[in-house]
Amino acid sequence: MFVALLFLGIAFFTASCSDDIDETQWDIQDYEVKASEWSWNPENERWEAVKPMKYISEFIYESGAVIGYVFLGVQNEDEVQTQLPFTRRVFLDDGTYFTETLGYEYSFLTKKVTFYIAPADGIQDTEARTPYVFRLALIW
Repeated sequence: MFVALLFLGIAFFTASCSDDIDETQWDIQDYEVKASEWSWNPENERWEAVKPMKYISEFIYESGAVIGYVFLGVQNEDEVQTQLPFTRRVFLDDGTYFTETLGYEYSFLTKKVTFYIAPADGIQDTEARTPYVFRLALIW
């Protein structure tokens, strides 16, 4: 009886360890958006910058993950990378503040990514058009 269980255990183990395992793959894509590239979308009440995606497939869109980040601060000084969407409150010199959300949307059909700055009040403030570096991490 013990020999039969041992044999079945070994058979199960070797059958479950096949060479058909797909390894995880990824692609890191950085996008720089200059202040002049932001355009106001009145329908969505936000600033948008559309860029062609460097790589996207239907498999990644349906079964993988696309994770967005934005770099904040000065590179090699106080830079941080934070995940999107990112909502922040910006304080002005006069003591007031505004709130905005940085985010992204992408389409497999158009193979484009739209980065956006959405002001909480929906007001078209040209001062919000600041340069950013975004990162997309594609995992499949």
